[in-house]
Amino acid sequence: MVEEITIPVALMHTGVAMGTVFAVLILISFVIWLLKFVPKLFEKKEKAPEPVKKEAPKAAPAPQAAPVKKTTDGEIVAVIAAAIAASMTEETGVPVSPDGLVIRSIRKRNF
Repeated sequence: MVEEITIPVALMHTGVAMGTVFAVLILISFVIWLLKFVPKLFEKKEKAPEPVKKEAPKAAPAPQAAPVKKTTDGEIVAVIAAAIAASMTEETGVPVSPDGLVIRSIRKRNF
C-alpha cells in the first residue's frame, strides 16, 4: 500500500529542506567572514618583535653635496628611446628595438 502524503506533511518536508539549506548558507557565509582574519594570523607569526636597543644618538656627519653628473642630450634621448621601446614591447608583446624609433622632439613638462 502506498501511503498518501497530505499537504501539512509536504509543507513540513519543504520547511525542513529549506531550513537546512539556509542553515548551511549561513554557515558558509560565517566561514567566509572568518577568512578575513587569516592573513593577520600569519603576519603575527612572521613578524617577531625584535628587542629594542636604545642608544644615544650619534652626531651625523655633515652632509656633503653629491657631485652633479652632467648628462648630454644624446644620453637623455637614448634613455627615453629605451623606455618607449620597453613600453611598446610590454603593450604589444612584440619586441621593439630602440634603433627603429625616431624621437622628433622632447619637451620638459612642469607638473
